[in-house]
Amino acid sequence: MTPLIAQYISEGIEQRQQPHINLKACYSLALKNISRDISSHYLFLYLKSEISLGHILYKIYGYYLAYFWMNDNATRDAIGVKEETVGEWKRCILDDFPYTKDLPSSIIYHSNLTTRGYRALVYSGDHDLMVPFLGTQAWIRSLNFPIEDEWRAWHLDGQAAGFTITYANNLTFATVKGAGHTAPEYRPKESFAMAQRWLDNKPL
Repeated sequence: MTPLIAQYISEGIEQRQQPHINLKACYSLALKNISRDISSHYLFLYLKSEISLGHILYKIYGYYLAYFWMNDNATRDAIGVKEETVGEWKRCILDDFPYTKDLPSSIIYHSNLTTRGYRALVYSGDHDLMVPFLGTQAWIRSLNFPIEDEWRAWHLDGQAAGFTITYANNLTFATVKGAGHTAPEYRPKESFAMAQRWLDNKPL
């Protein structure tokens, strides 16, 4: 969920307005454009013979099935989407976004939310070529929050699963080792462990 949307929802809650979605039950459901997937990460791995063509087709089929899953009433009920507030869900097609407004930076929204006491977990796949983790790390540093827990590896099953650092104002940044732009897609086990620990208020 983008920080701009989270802030609008937060302000609405503070004004005692009922949000259209349940923030506590809403997980990030971001999917990438299929053509970009194939032309970048998957094609690169395929040409290096690290994955099969079948793996690429499996991923595309998953994107196809996501349409039906996200438009299913049971799914919408589970994440708290109110009836008739959201139309048909479609996967992101980057060339078709009907943008009428640009948001040059979301840093101010992150600052507003974290200084209000909202906990934030910002994470990046360390193989993300669309939004490299070094850029994310740089804008987080620009907030000038004091460091509470230094940069260190976090582990799963005895193996390093990424790196993490914790800042004041309840801001945690983490990387997921070997993950691309949508980390849970590439490293579901590690991403789930990271999110579960964070939601349980435990260190990564």
